[in-house]
Amino acid sequence: MTRALAALVLTALVATVLTAQTKGPKTARRAQPPPPTKLKSDLFFADAFKEGLVGERPADLGKAAAASGGNVATSVPSGSSSAGSGSAAPAAAGNWSGLISAGTIEDTIKSLKQQVDKDVTTLSDFKGKGHKLARRDYSLLAMLFGIAGEYDGEVRWKKDAAAARDAFGRSAANFKVATDQAFNEAKARKEELNELVSGSSPYAGKSADAKATWNQVADRAPLMQYLESAWEPRLKPALGEKTQFNSSGDKVLRDAELFAAIGAVLAKDGMKDAGDAEYQAFCNRLRDASKQIIEAVKQKDFESASKASSAIGKACTECHENYRS
Repeated sequence: MTRALAALVLTALVATVLTAQTKGPKTARRAQPPPPTKLKSDLFFADAFKEGLVGERPADLGKAAAASGGNVATSVPSGSSSAGSGSAAPAAAGNWSGLISAGTIEDTIKSLKQQVDKDVTTLSDFKGKGHKLARRDYSLLAMLFGIAGEYDGEVRWKKDAAAARDAFGRSAANFKVATDQAFNEAKARKEELNELVSGSSPYAGKSADAKATWNQVADRAPLMQYLESAWEPRLKPALGEKTQFNSSGDKVLRDAELFAAIGAVLAKDGMKDAGDAEYQAFCNRLRDASKQIIEAVKQKDFESASKASSAIGKACTECHENYRS
Protein backbone atom coordinates (compact mmCIF):
# COMPACT_ATOMS: atom_id res chain seq x y z
CA MET A 1 0.00 0.00 0.00
CA THR A 2 2.77 2.32 0.93
CA ARG A 3 4.69 1.49 -2.25
CA ALA A 4 1.58 2.06 -4.35
CA LEU A 5 1.04 5.50 -2.77
CA ALA A 6 4.68 6.48 -3.28
CA ALA A 7 4.53 5.47 -6.93
CA LEU A 8 1.36 7.51 -7.41
CA VAL A 9 2.95 10.61 -5.89
CA LEU A 10 6.08 10.20 -8.04
CA THR A 11 3.99 9.83 -11.14
CA ALA A 12 2.12 13.07 -10.33
CA LEU A 13 5.38 14.98 -9.78
CA VAL A 14 6.82 13.83 -13.10
CA ALA A 15 3.64 14.81 -14.88
CA THR A 16 3.77 18.25 -13.31
CA VAL A 17 7.39 18.82 -14.41
CA LEU A 18 6.66 17.68 -17.93
CA THR A 19 3.65 19.92 -18.14
CA ALA A 20 5.69 22.96 -16.95
CA GLN A 21 8.38 22.31 -19.53
CA THR A 22 5.87 22.26 -22.41
CA LYS A 23 4.48 25.70 -21.46
CA GLY A 24 6.31 28.99 -22.37
CA PRO A 25 7.29 31.62 -19.79
CA LYS A 26 4.53 33.71 -18.47
CA THR A 27 4.22 37.24 -20.06
CA ALA A 28 4.49 40.02 -17.51
CA ARG A 29 1.51 42.34 -17.43
CA ARG A 30 2.43 46.05 -17.60
CA ALA A 31 0.36 49.05 -16.56
CA GLN A 32 -1.28 50.96 -19.41
CA PRO A 33 0.18 54.47 -20.14
CA PRO A 34 -1.90 57.30 -18.79
CA PRO A 35 -4.16 59.14 -21.21
CA PRO A 36 -2.68 62.30 -22.82
CA THR A 37 -4.55 64.59 -20.47
CA LYS A 38 -2.52 63.22 -17.55
CA LEU A 39 0.85 64.10 -19.18
CA LYS A 40 0.51 67.89 -18.71
CA SER A 41 2.89 69.46 -16.23
CA ASP A 42 4.32 72.88 -15.49
CA LEU A 43 7.13 72.15 -17.99
CA PHE A 44 4.95 71.78 -21.09
CA PHE A 45 2.30 73.88 -22.86
CA ALA A 46 -0.37 72.82 -25.24
CA ASP A 47 0.40 75.98 -27.27
CA ALA A 48 3.78 77.53 -26.40
CA PHE A 49 3.09 80.80 -28.25
CA LYS A 50 -0.25 81.43 -26.54
CA GLU A 51 0.52 80.08 -23.07
CA GLY A 52 4.31 80.40 -22.75
CA LEU A 53 5.06 83.89 -24.10
CA VAL A 54 3.99 86.57 -21.66
CA GLY A 55 4.38 90.36 -21.93
CA GLU A 56 5.65 92.68 -24.68
CA ARG A 57 8.34 91.64 -27.14
CA PRO A 58 11.69 93.24 -26.09
CA ALA A 59 12.52 96.22 -28.30
CA ASP A 60 16.23 95.36 -28.38
CA LEU A 61 15.82 91.64 -29.09
CA GLY A 62 18.19 91.84 -32.07
CA LYS A 63 21.05 93.61 -30.30
CA ALA A 64 22.53 90.38 -28.93
CA ALA A 65 22.86 88.97 -32.44
CA ALA A 66 24.53 92.16 -33.65
CA ALA A 67 27.01 92.03 -30.77
CA SER A 68 27.93 88.40 -31.43
CA GLY A 69 30.38 89.36 -34.18
CA GLY A 70 28.13 88.63 -37.13
CA ASN A 71 27.96 84.85 -36.65
CA VAL A 72 24.21 84.75 -37.02
CA ALA A 73 23.24 83.86 -40.55
CA THR A 74 20.68 86.02 -42.29
CA SER A 75 18.83 85.44 -45.51
CA VAL A 76 17.91 88.02 -48.13
CA PRO A 77 14.90 87.32 -50.34
CA SER A 78 15.65 86.97 -54.01
CA GLY A 79 15.55 90.28 -55.81
CA SER A 80 15.97 92.36 -52.65
CA SER A 81 18.95 94.45 -51.53
CA SER A 82 20.90 94.14 -48.34
CA ALA A 83 21.40 97.14 -46.08
CA GLY A 84 24.87 97.77 -47.45
CA SER A 85 23.97 97.56 -51.14
CA GLY A 86 23.62 101.31 -51.63
CA SER A 87 19.87 101.12 -52.09
CA ALA A 88 19.22 103.67 -49.35
CA ALA A 89 17.79 106.97 -50.56
CA PRO A 90 20.50 109.50 -51.29
CA ALA A 91 20.99 112.78 -49.50
CA ALA A 92 20.90 111.28 -46.07
CA ALA A 93 23.70 112.50 -43.89
CA GLY A 94 26.83 110.56 -44.83
CA ASN A 95 25.61 109.69 -48.33
CA TRP A 96 26.36 112.95 -50.16
CA SER A 97 28.81 111.31 -52.56
CA GLY A 98 25.82 109.72 -54.29
CA LEU A 99 24.72 113.21 -55.37
CA ILE A 100 27.79 115.41 -55.66
CA SER A 101 31.49 114.67 -56.10
CA ALA A 102 34.27 116.12 -54.00
CA GLY A 103 35.65 117.71 -57.17
CA THR A 104 32.41 119.60 -57.81
CA ILE A 105 32.34 120.86 -54.21
CA GLU A 106 35.91 122.10 -54.42
CA ASP A 107 35.65 123.61 -57.91
CA THR A 108 32.40 125.40 -57.11
CA ILE A 109 33.82 126.94 -53.92
CA LYS A 110 36.80 128.22 -55.93
CA SER A 111 34.47 129.58 -58.61
CA LEU A 112 32.30 131.32 -56.01
CA LYS A 113 35.41 132.88 -54.52
CA GLN A 114 36.00 134.61 -57.86
CA GLN A 115 32.33 135.67 -58.02
CA VAL A 116 32.45 137.11 -54.50
CA ASP A 117 35.53 139.13 -55.47
CA LYS A 118 33.36 140.83 -58.10
CA ASP A 119 30.18 141.23 -56.03
CA VAL A 120 31.67 142.55 -52.78
CA THR A 121 33.60 145.64 -53.81
CA THR A 122 32.20 149.01 -52.75
CA LEU A 123 29.49 149.99 -50.30
CA SER A 124 27.44 151.68 -53.02
CA ASP A 125 27.49 148.58 -55.24
CA PHE A 126 26.65 146.38 -52.29
CA LYS A 127 23.65 148.53 -51.41
CA GLY A 128 22.51 148.36 -55.02
CA LYS A 129 22.27 144.76 -56.17
CA GLY A 130 25.49 143.50 -54.63
CA HIS A 131 23.87 142.38 -51.38
CA LYS A 132 21.37 140.23 -53.28
CA LEU A 133 24.12 138.52 -55.26
CA ALA A 134 26.18 138.08 -52.10
CA ARG A 135 23.22 136.53 -50.30
CA ARG A 136 22.79 134.02 -53.13
CA ASP A 137 26.49 133.15 -53.35
CA TYR A 138 27.11 133.05 -49.59
CA SER A 139 24.06 130.79 -49.18
CA LEU A 140 25.47 128.39 -51.76
CA LEU A 141 28.86 128.52 -50.05
CA ALA A 142 27.23 127.74 -46.69
CA MET A 143 25.43 124.78 -48.28
CA LEU A 144 28.61 123.42 -49.87
CA PHE A 145 30.58 123.75 -46.64
CA GLY A 146 27.67 122.03 -44.84
CA ILE A 147 27.88 119.12 -47.27
CA ALA A 148 31.68 119.02 -47.00
CA GLY A 149 31.41 118.72 -43.22
CA GLU A 150 29.17 115.66 -43.56
CA TYR A 151 30.82 114.23 -46.67
CA ASP A 152 31.33 110.46 -46.84
CA GLY A 153 34.79 110.69 -48.34
CA GLU A 154 37.79 112.91 -48.69
CA VAL A 155 37.11 116.52 -49.62
CA ARG A 156 39.21 119.64 -49.24
CA TRP A 157 38.54 121.96 -46.29
CA LYS A 158 36.62 119.27 -44.43
CA LYS A 159 38.15 120.09 -41.04
CA ASP A 160 37.16 123.77 -41.41
CA ALA A 161 33.87 123.11 -43.18
CA ALA A 162 31.49 123.27 -40.20
CA ALA A 163 32.84 126.61 -38.94
CA ALA A 164 32.84 128.05 -42.48
CA ARG A 165 29.27 126.82 -42.97
CA ASP A 166 28.04 128.66 -39.89
CA ALA A 167 29.93 131.86 -40.74
CA PHE A 168 28.65 132.09 -44.31
CA GLY A 169 25.15 131.01 -43.29
CA ARG A 170 24.87 133.79 -40.70
CA SER A 171 26.22 136.40 -43.11
CA ALA A 172 23.86 135.38 -45.91
CA ALA A 173 20.90 135.78 -43.56
CA ASN A 174 22.11 139.29 -42.69
CA PHE A 175 22.28 140.35 -46.36
CA LYS A 176 18.50 140.62 -46.66
CA VAL A 177 19.04 144.29 -45.83
CA ALA A 178 21.98 146.22 -47.32
CA THR A 179 23.44 147.99 -44.30
CA ASP A 180 26.97 149.22 -43.57
CA GLN A 181 27.32 146.44 -41.02
CA ALA A 182 26.24 143.82 -43.57
CA PHE A 183 28.82 145.15 -46.04
CA ASN A 184 31.59 144.93 -43.45
CA GLU A 185 30.50 141.38 -42.67
CA ALA A 186 30.57 140.53 -46.36
CA LYS A 187 34.15 141.81 -46.64
CA ALA A 188 35.21 139.77 -43.61
CA ARG A 189 33.80 136.57 -45.13
CA LYS A 190 35.43 137.45 -48.45
CA GLU A 191 38.84 137.68 -46.81
CA GLU A 192 38.30 134.39 -44.98
CA LEU A 193 37.32 132.68 -48.21
CA ASN A 194 40.45 133.98 -49.94
CA GLU A 195 42.59 132.67 -47.08
CA LEU A 196 40.86 129.29 -47.11
CA VAL A 197 41.22 128.78 -50.86
CA SER A 198 44.88 129.88 -50.75
CA GLY A 199 45.65 127.22 -48.14
CA SER A 200 45.37 129.07 -44.84
CA SER A 201 43.01 128.07 -42.02
CA PRO A 202 41.06 131.14 -40.85
CA TYR A 203 38.62 128.94 -38.89
CA ALA A 204 41.24 127.04 -36.90
CA GLY A 205 40.17 126.66 -33.28
CA LYS A 206 36.56 127.59 -33.96
CA SER A 207 34.19 124.84 -32.88
CA ALA A 208 30.99 123.89 -34.68
CA ASP A 209 28.71 120.87 -34.89
CA ALA A 210 29.72 118.66 -37.82
CA LYS A 211 26.07 117.83 -38.49
CA ALA A 212 24.27 120.69 -40.17
CA THR A 213 20.98 122.20 -39.04
CA TRP A 214 19.92 122.96 -42.57
CA ASN A 215 17.27 125.61 -41.96
CA GLN A 216 20.02 127.64 -40.26
CA VAL A 217 22.48 127.08 -43.11
CA ALA A 218 20.55 128.55 -46.03
CA ASP A 219 17.12 129.86 -46.94
CA ARG A 220 15.20 128.43 -49.86
CA ALA A 221 14.92 131.69 -51.81
CA PRO A 222 18.66 132.28 -52.51
CA LEU A 223 19.19 128.61 -53.39
CA MET A 224 16.32 128.81 -55.86
CA GLN A 225 17.86 131.98 -57.27
CA TYR A 226 21.04 130.08 -57.93
CA LEU A 227 19.11 127.31 -59.72
CA GLU A 228 17.47 129.90 -61.97
CA SER A 229 20.79 131.65 -62.68
CA ALA A 230 22.30 128.34 -63.83
CA TRP A 231 19.26 126.76 -65.51
CA GLU A 232 18.12 129.23 -68.16
CA PRO A 233 21.43 130.60 -69.46
CA ARG A 234 23.61 127.50 -69.12
CA LEU A 235 22.24 124.06 -68.24
CA LYS A 236 18.97 124.06 -70.16
CA PRO A 237 20.58 125.08 -73.50
CA ALA A 238 23.31 122.46 -73.07
CA LEU A 239 20.66 119.77 -72.61
CA GLY A 240 18.62 120.93 -75.58
CA GLU A 241 21.15 120.41 -78.37
CA LYS A 242 23.30 117.33 -78.89
CA THR A 243 26.46 119.05 -80.12
CA GLN A 244 26.45 121.46 -77.19
CA PHE A 245 25.75 118.59 -74.80
CA ASN A 246 28.72 116.62 -76.09
CA SER A 247 31.05 119.61 -75.91
CA SER A 248 29.95 120.73 -72.42
CA GLY A 249 30.11 117.44 -70.55
CA ASP A 250 32.15 118.61 -67.55
CA LYS A 251 30.10 121.79 -67.05
CA VAL A 252 26.81 119.91 -67.41
CA LEU A 253 28.00 117.32 -64.90
CA ARG A 254 28.94 119.95 -62.33
CA ASP A 255 25.64 121.82 -62.71
CA ALA A 256 23.64 118.58 -62.51
CA GLU A 257 25.43 117.57 -59.30
CA LEU A 258 24.73 120.97 -57.76
CA PHE A 259 21.07 120.70 -58.77
CA ALA A 260 20.85 117.24 -57.19
CA ALA A 261 22.44 118.47 -53.95
CA ILE A 262 20.16 121.52 -53.77
CA GLY A 263 17.11 119.33 -54.38
CA ALA A 264 18.15 117.20 -51.39
CA VAL A 265 18.87 120.20 -49.14
CA LEU A 266 15.53 121.88 -49.93
CA ALA A 267 13.74 118.81 -48.58
CA LYS A 268 15.74 118.59 -45.34
CA ASP A 269 13.93 118.74 -41.99
CA GLY A 270 13.23 122.30 -40.96
CA MET A 271 13.47 123.78 -44.45
CA LYS A 272 10.47 125.79 -45.60
CA ASP A 273 7.54 123.55 -46.63
CA ALA A 274 9.70 120.46 -46.16
CA GLY A 275 6.92 118.87 -44.10
CA ASP A 276 4.52 119.04 -47.05
CA ALA A 277 4.35 115.74 -48.95
CA GLU A 278 3.65 117.42 -52.28
CA TYR A 279 6.60 119.76 -51.86
CA GLN A 280 8.82 116.82 -50.91
CA ALA A 281 7.78 115.13 -54.14
CA PHE A 282 8.84 118.17 -56.18
CA CYS A 283 12.24 118.23 -54.45
CA ASN A 284 12.68 114.51 -55.11
CA ARG A 285 11.81 114.99 -58.78
CA LEU A 286 14.46 117.70 -59.08
CA ARG A 287 17.02 115.51 -57.34
CA ASP A 288 16.23 112.35 -59.31
CA ALA A 289 16.13 114.08 -62.71
CA SER A 290 19.47 115.68 -61.92
CA LYS A 291 20.89 112.26 -61.08
CA GLN A 292 19.65 111.00 -64.45
CA ILE A 293 21.54 113.83 -66.16
CA ILE A 294 24.68 112.90 -64.20
CA GLU A 295 24.43 109.33 -65.42
CA ALA A 296 23.62 110.45 -68.97
CA VAL A 297 26.74 112.62 -69.10
CA LYS A 298 28.87 109.67 -67.98
CA GLN A 299 27.25 107.46 -70.62
CA LYS A 300 27.23 110.25 -73.24
CA ASP A 301 23.52 109.62 -73.68
CA PHE A 302 21.96 112.81 -75.01
CA GLU A 303 18.45 111.38 -75.29
CA SER A 304 18.30 110.46 -71.61
CA ALA A 305 19.74 113.82 -70.62
CA SER A 306 17.14 115.62 -72.74
CA LYS A 307 14.29 113.70 -71.13
CA ALA A 308 15.64 114.47 -67.67
CA SER A 309 15.90 118.14 -68.64
CA SER A 310 12.20 118.16 -69.49
CA ALA A 311 11.45 116.54 -66.14
CA ILE A 312 13.36 119.28 -64.30
CA GLY A 313 11.56 122.03 -66.22
CA LYS A 314 8.17 120.50 -65.49
CA ALA A 315 8.91 119.96 -61.80
CA CYS A 316 10.13 123.53 -61.38
CA THR A 317 7.14 125.03 -63.18
CA GLU A 318 4.60 123.04 -61.18
CA CYS A 319 6.42 123.72 -57.90
CA HIS A 320 6.58 127.47 -58.51
CA GLU A 321 2.82 127.60 -59.02
CA ASN A 322 2.31 126.66 -55.36
CA TYR A 323 5.50 127.32 -53.44
CA ARG A 324 7.43 130.14 -55.07
CA SER A 325 8.84 132.49 -52.42
